[in-house]
Amino acid sequence: MRYPLGLVLDSARYLASRKLRGDKKIPVVLSLDPLGGWASSCGGANGNGAAAEVVEARRMLSVEQCVAAMKDCDTPVVAITGREPLEYPEIARLTREILARGKHLFLSTDGTLIRRRLHMIPPYTNFFWNVKLVGTEFVHDGRTNRPGLFAESLDGVKAAKNAGFFVVVTTTIYADSDMRDVASLYEQLHAVHVDGYMLSPHYPPRPMCRNSAAVFHEKMRQRFREASDLLSEYNLLTSPIYLEYLRGERELDCCSWGSPVYGPQGWAAPCTQLNYGFEQEYKDLLEKTVWENFGRGMNPRCEPCSSHTGYETAAILGMNPKAGDFWKMLAWQLQGGLGEKRERAAKA
Repeated sequence: MRYPLGLVLDSARYLASRKLRGDKKIPVVLSLDPLGGWASSCGGANGNGAAAEVVEARRMLSVEQCVAAMKDCDTPVVAITGREPLEYPEIARLTREILARGKHLFLSTDGTLIRRRLHMIPPYTNFFWNVKLVGTEFVHDGRTNRPGLFAESLDGVKAAKNAGFFVVVTTTIYADSDMRDVASLYEQLHAVHVDGYMLSPHYPPRPMCRNSAAVFHEKMRQRFREASDLLSEYNLLTSPIYLEYLRGERELDCCSWGSPVYGPQGWAAPCTQLNYGFEQEYKDLLEKTVWENFGRGMNPRCEPCSSHTGYETAAILGMNPKAGDFWKMLAWQLQGGLGEKRERAAKA
């Protein structure tokens, strides 16, 4: 199995029950942002990062607020994301509260604090460390402008694996990414038994006209064509339908309502990429947001976006379906293996 069987079954039962009830906007993953990382990063882009961090530090979510958000948006999968979650003072209690409710939890981190936090969290079978790495040491340290970061992150990955945890790695793909370097990274990570790999397209913060966005997307499509060729032997956790979209082989509609984000300011509306505003109630997020105004072709800020929060959600929910999609997803799930590397088929 590409994912643990429990996660697959819980997600399938959840989606089936919601669709049988006739629900139209079904959340797939709830992202909790306890430190308000998205707001502070936007502030940093405007030159007010330090001030924003101080404000958000005062307004960080309580564990009780996070639990209440999970009740309002009752998804089987929860992610803790935003500014480094392991700096959140109550990260251990929040993690235990989420897992105690039977959720499947992905904790996103740069990996540098994993070793110091391992004693706080037992290695549950429904808990995943999600470590962000964009390339091998030279590339990763250069992209992040933090010398030594890669070595610390890799040390965290090794510590988590040695302690019996599931570990997945998310790699942001840029228009100028060298996919051979990513392949070298995955070979290195495979040696320490990383369980799976996620690919995430870069979202440029600057607005683009349609022509500029078209050039950008063609470069990105080429990167994902290369990724499909160079990385297919690894346990890629990016769905085949979403990869088809990223390679430019099909269209998908943005379904950002399927990956809601809750932070100190409320529910991001319509998504964290745009940072347009917030709703205080989950019901208001669904009902007051004019979703038809967002997505490529509908909003200039959306033109360069291919984010997994909007478009992989569409793939999971079966939006824009094609014949054979169900069997394609089933075969993809069954053919994967946590931590396994399949031998590349011999080419004629």
